[in-house]
Amino acid sequence: MTEIVEIHVACPSLLDAREISHKLLDDKLAACCNIPAKEMDSRFWWKGKQERQDEWLLIAKTRADLFDACAASIRETHPYETPAIFGFRVDFVDEATAAWLDESCRPG
Repeated sequence: MTEIVEIHVACPSLLDAREISHKLLDDKLAACCNIPAKEMDSRFWWKGKQERQDEWLLIAKTRADLFDACAASIRETHPYETPAIFGFRVDFVDEATAAWLDESCRPG
């Protein structure tokens, strides 16, 4: 069975999250992207200083072997100098979903 990952990345605006998701989908690097309906209150260390930012979470569903290509695509489009890109392996998925995801992710 195809190994699947969910990629999570915080974006500074809904527009940025949508732009990145469209690029991943257009390039067939992801089968599906989700942007939850509300922004999140993020707090983090950046360059030695505590920061706060309203951000939007982008979740992309893809094959594990496409993680590096997805991360590179996200970095090309993302406005942050160093976007935090996390991949989580999906331990369980039904066969129909795995087949759909595998067929949908067919980069050029």
